[in-house]
Amino acid sequence: MELKQSGKRGTLVVAAIIFVISALSNFSKELFVEQSGKFEIFGNFGFLLVIGLLWRWRHIGNVVSILTMLSILTILMSLIMAKSISIAFFILLIGLSIAFYLTNFSKPVNIYLNKIEG
Repeated sequence: MELKQSGKRGTLVVAAIIFVISALSNFSKELFVEQSGKFEIFGNFGFLLVIGLLWRWRHIGNVVSILTMLSILTILMSLIMAKSISIAFFILLIGLSIAFYLTNFSKPVNIYLNKIEG
């Protein structure tokens, strides 16, 4: 029972991170790029990911894990090319890293998302 409850909390943390990233990249476009640029990590698909996490859709943990890994790699590549980091990108990278860790390596989250009892 303890693993299931901590898995639910971890899943809610991942859902909150994805929701905040999706909302910020949709509504505050200048936060991560110049005014002329366009930046969306999950876009509107992020809100669908949040719903899937809350309703524990099948394979949603794997989908979130792959998308966060690709997002982290994209951000790291852009940081290497730009040779500078802003506070917003650093916070974004930390949030995505936490979501990636929880969906990949957290046993309670995996048990909760895969609907395994115990």
